[in-house]
Amino acid sequence: MSGAEVGFVVSLISGVITVIEATKKIYDAAKDAKGQPEAFRQVAARLRLVIEILHRAEEKAQALDEVAAEALEPILELCKAKAENLKKIFQKVIRKDDDKWYDRYKKALGTLGKESRVECLMEGILRDIQVIACKELTGTATATQVKELEEAIKEMNEMPSSLQEETRGVTQHHHGSGNNNVNIGEGPQHNGTGDIIFVRGDGYFGSKR
Repeated sequence: MSGAEVGFVVSLISGVITVIEATKKIYDAAKDAKGQPEAFRQVAARLRLVIEILHRAEEKAQALDEVAAEALEPILELCKAKAENLKKIFQKVIRKDDDKWYDRYKKALGTLGKESRVECLMEGILRDIQVIACKELTGTATATQVKELEEAIKEMNEMPSSLQEETRGVTQHHHGSGNNNVNIGEGPQHNGTGDIIFVRGDGYFGSKR
């Protein structure tokens, strides 16, 4: 039974590697094309790290016992699902011969959902790899790779949304006299003088009473 469990885990790791390598190949074929969202460039830059760590994990997994192998299975299955969605997006969006990447990206997310934004998928994959390398298969990654993982996760987490029309907060500072009027994007704006009240949604500004 143990041999079967280990074999299944090794095959899962191999499967994730295959998907990630295919995703990298898709990007590499058109990486210099115009019109690509910056998020795609940043995500693609981290694929090599994932592949390297997984190759090492594939070797170390062969020495697992049944309990350890069973613990790895759900992590790898979730990781593979994220990797497959990332590949689907790359396949649907990336073209070398035109610059309409963003239009295709919006269409792809319309099918897969906003949670499948490339930076979100990549952050999830990196976190799965971090668990594998630092907890389930200790020693799979070098100290340098562990640091790279931490930096990459932080980068993906702090990256501006690759879906440009998503609402973002606005920080504004106003000093001195005069009106302070701001409107970013669509929606009504109500301006006035006096105290300013910040609200989520429509803003109504009136004079001090």
